[in-house]
Amino acid sequence: MCEVPHKMTPRIVAFALLLAPALFALGPANAQIQQTDKEPYAAPTGQALLVFNRPRRRQASETDFRIVDQAGRCLALLEDGWQVAAPIWPGKHLLMLITGTAPPTVQLLEAKLSGGKTYVVQLRTRVNMKSPVEIEVVRRDEQPLLAFPSAIAAQSPFKHDLRKCTEWVSWKRSKIAPKAEMAKRRWDDAADERRATHTIRRNDGWTAAEIYGP
Repeated sequence: MCEVPHKMTPRIVAFALLLAPALFALGPANAQIQQTDKEPYAAPTGQALLVFNRPRRRQASETDFRIVDQAGRCLALLEDGWQVAAPIWPGKHLLMLITGTAPPTVQLLEAKLSGGKTYVVQLRTRVNMKSPVEIEVVRRDEQPLLAFPSAIAAQSPFKHDLRKCTEWVSWKRSKIAPKAEMAKRRWDDAADERRATHTIRRNDGWTAAEIYGP
């Protein structure tokens, strides 16, 4: 049975319990759904699509970015210069962005998603021990003419064996769990404005018709 520190708030307790061994049990990842080559950025029927873009740096970084859901399943893995499209069920999700290994760093991203829409998140490395990745939600209403970003559409998504990524998360669970608890504590203590910058809203996405046209 898990013991929970007395000073942890109810929300942190809930997150910590979610990060118990059951969280990291391996299972089929919903990100394994295949996209068509013709419309790689259209959300699958009944689902949303998260597109993660990691611009290439001149000095390549060996640090991978792993996007992990609260069930411990890897939704996307990004190397330097990669762009990945990850299908996910509609609804509210609190995702972990895991970087490094000794120990890993965990940052949080909240996603409130609608089915049939595609959302875009830019991820950039930066020099910051606690938050080594700059997270930028690309919002539809902030784009010229509300258009889907042309730079995103021009790059084909990379595909990766996500089962191996999920196995890595399970293997590192003893190091990831305490970092996730700390990240959740910082998230709960942050101002609403701060959380909003790292929250994907339902109306931030594009429909397939808006991306590809009739």
